[in-house]
Order: sequence, then C-alpha cells, then structure tokens
Amino acid sequence: MKKYIWTFSALCMGLLLGSCNKDPEYFSLETYPDEMHIKSSVEEIVLNKGIADQAAVTFTWDAASSPLSATDEVTYKMCLYPSTQKDSKSDYIDLGTNLTYSITHDELNTILSKWTLPGQALKVTAQLLSVVHNEQHYVKPEVSTVEFTVTGYEKYPPYIYMHMTTDGGQKVSQRLEQRQLGTGIYEATLDMSPCNFHFATTIDADYPAYGMADGGDAEQMEYFTDGTIRDFRFDGIGKRTVIVDTNTGFNDCRVLDIVQLPTPGQIWICGNGCSVGWNTNTTNGRLEMVGTAREPYYYAWTGDFIAGGELKIGVGGSWGDPFFFAPENNADPLTDHRLSTFRYQDDGGDVKWVPSVSGRYTFTLCLLATDMWTKFEPAN
Repeated sequence: MKKYIWTFSALCMGLLLGSCNKDPEYFSLETYPDEMHIKSSVEEIVLNKGIADQAAVTFTWDAASSPLSATDEVTYKMCLYPSTQKDSKSDYIDLGTNLTYSITHDELNTILSKWTLPGQALKVTAQLLSVVHNEQHYVKPEVSTVEFTVTGYEKYPPYIYMHMTTDGGQKVSQRLEQRQLGTGIYEATLDMSPCNFHFATTIDADYPAYGMADGGDAEQMEYFTDGTIRDFRFDGIGKRTVIVDTNTGFNDCRVLDIVQLPTPGQIWICGNGCSVGWNTNTTNGRLEMVGTAREPYYYAWTGDFIAGGELKIGVGGSWGDPFFFAPENNADPLTDHRLSTFRYQDDGGDVKWVPSVSGRYTFTLCLLATDMWTKFEPAN
C-alpha cells in the first residue's frame, strides 16, 4: 500500500512539474504576409544642417490587421539600422496607430552618426513592426522594411571661430572650444571692444557660418551656407565670455560678463563656521563649478556648517590674497543672499558670514557680474 501511495504521488508531482514548464501558446501563421508595404519618400538623401528641424524623410504604410479579431487594436513601432548590420538597431520609436512618420535632418543625423563618419553615404533600412493587442494570445509582429541611402553632416565641429570687425576696421578671429566635448556648446573668454561679429565653422572660410537670425532677438542665431551673413553687435569694453549653443531649441549666442577669478578654478571656503576651519586653499574646501556648459558661472561647496561660526571665501593662495566677503558683518547665508565681487581685506574690512544653523548644506555662488547672488540650501 505504501508503495502504491508513493507511486501515485510521484506521478502527480511529475504532471504538476510538466504543466509548470509548459511553454505559453503563441499564435502564429505559417505564412505572415506583409500588409503594410512601408514606403520611403526618398531613395537617397544628403542631410543638411541648415534645415536641421525640417523633415528629411517621411515613411508611409498601409494598415495591418489582427489575424485573431477585427476589433483588436494594432499599433506600430519603427527602428533604423545599417542594411548590412542588423544588430546595430536604433531604439524603437512608438508610433501609436499612425500610418505615417517623419524624421528631421537633425534626428536622422544623430542616429546616423553612431554608424558612420560625416560625409560618408550609408544604406539604411527602416523596419516597421505591427503590434496586435489581444488579451488572450500573443501575435508575432508583422514586419515591413524599406531601404534608402543617407549621407550625414558633422553636427559638432571641434571648434568654431568668432570673426570680429572692430569699429576701427580691424578684423580679428578668436577660436571657441567646447568645455564639454559633444555638447555643441562653445566658449571663449577674451578682451572685447565695440565690434560686429559672427561665427564660422572654419578659420579660413566664410561658410558654413552662424549669424544673427532674421527677426529674432539679439541672441538668436541662424545657420548660413551662402548669402549675406547678418552680424551680431557688441558695444561694451572689457573682458567677456562668449558662449555659443548650437543645439536645436537654443541656437543662441551670449556675450556674458562673468567674474574672472585671479586663478581660474581656485576658489575655496574657510572659517570656524564650517568643517574646513581656518585653513587656506585646502582640497576639501574647494568650491566646484556646478553650472552647465551653458552656465559656467555657478560655484558651490557642500559640507558641514556650524551655527555661530564665521565664513569667508578665498580666491588666492594665502590670507593676503582677495576674498569674497559677506555683505555686512554677521550676515546669515541662510537668509541674506547678497554678493559683491572679491576684494582685498583692506578695501572694506574682514567682513564674514555667520550661519544661524548647523548641519550639512550647499553654499552656492552665482558669479555672473550683472546678477551676483548666493544660495544656502540643505544637502542630502
């Protein structure tokens, strides 16, 4: 009897395990015809940075149907890949129930840049999938493809060049570099006087160029491949930081008056109001530049602050060098956010901040000369 019970139990266990390991039932057809017949508006195209936000190629297709039920919703997804490298697919783009999709010159160029160098023609396949939404069964997506050839452009050259003509007729060029490579945001700090200026992608050619946009504000740029380039105008005198953002959505040029530190990047906090203590220019007391490539004028220090202690911020290497001082004696950085440029102690006294709270905070300085301020916020 015991043997019979054991044999029956083993049989039940085998059936149970077998049912657990059974693959889900998928619906599939022996032949799955292409109902979509995707088409491309171009067979070959050379992308143009001058019309980056315009459609480069438009795909259209016929509606697909569910082989299970006429009421099933069918949506679509698309990806692109080099025709000879199917494993190098772009991300799939959800298209909903639309039967058409356009890609701009900028979007297509960004995808293409992962596969080939600017100026090189590449045959690309657009792959369209139909997704059937059925609650009971999974339906293998229908696939439709179309090929076209595309040639991309260099989106972010290593440098751009500022071509200036002074009011005295002197022509001067200045190279702008990317603070962070691949951002398309260029920067240079230089001594400026009244002048007209525009930007070119090479030092010795007029085009391609960036000039002032027609009908835009004084900072908006336009990309020129020929014709008359509209110049920007600067009427000040002194050291300025020029920042050019070539990205879609910004595409602007700003001439900024940023406080220039005596030694770039050397700015530090000290005092018994923080964990650094009265030590000059220590590594753990350095303020970091925390602004983006568009805003390289924010500096901050995060650390432990002590209520009732004193603070000041140095920009040299010793006590005899300049400091950023508080706006008045015992100013609380938590509530008083005024800031003036650095100075020597003899030019206004040893005026310090005194925090009213203890704890871990971030002390931020905005060093835009036309809008200087501080911020004091709790840190994680």
